[in-house]
Amino acid sequence: MSLEKVLDAASTQVGYSESPANSNRTKYGAAYGLDGQPWCVMFLWWVFRTAGEQEAFYGGGKTASCGALLRYYREQGLTVAAAGVRPGDILILNFHGTQDTEHCGLVESVTEGRICTIEGNTSASCSQANGGAVQRKTRVPAQIVGVCRPRYRAAASDYAGHWAEAAIDRCRELGLMQGDPDGKFRPNDPVTRAELAAVLMRQEDK
Repeated sequence: MSLEKVLDAASTQVGYSESPANSNRTKYGAAYGLDGQPWCVMFLWWVFRTAGEQEAFYGGGKTASCGALLRYYREQGLTVAAAGVRPGDILILNFHGTQDTEHCGLVESVTEGRICTIEGNTSASCSQANGGAVQRKTRVPAQIVGVCRPRYRAAASDYAGHWAEAAIDRCRELGLMQGDPDGKFRPNDPVTRAELAAVLMRQEDK
């Protein structure tokens, strides 16, 4: 599944450090074409690209800015409340009690209120941002400025060959329906009245 591929790509990088230390020089910045600059966003760009999910990150485009990343997802209607965070979401973070966009991370798991992320340009202990390595971190709602929800592709086997395959693809392109957090669309499952209301509201906003 595409969501799992993104999380797998991120997890393989845990422990990677910039070289030399304090240089912001990484393979992520080199691939992006902006080596030597703060790289938490470039790390996520690299992860999604490596997993074959580049369209889910910034519409397939490039940005190295947390602020630009958050604005894009807000404009696309792809942000959610911190209370609803789930694996695969991108957190935009601030560590000084303001709404400024300082840092970002990919949510790996949410268990009993603990939000576990994989982040680039952080550290295992002290520095929250610009720490020079890829690490797992635990975040709390007070640090979250925004929660971005990429449009992951459903697993091809989920509705490939279904009589409504073209219609499902179009619904996903328009952002009307995306499927479950595990990447499955589940084309034969029933729709609740609440879900239908949400779809109609999204259509009205287009």
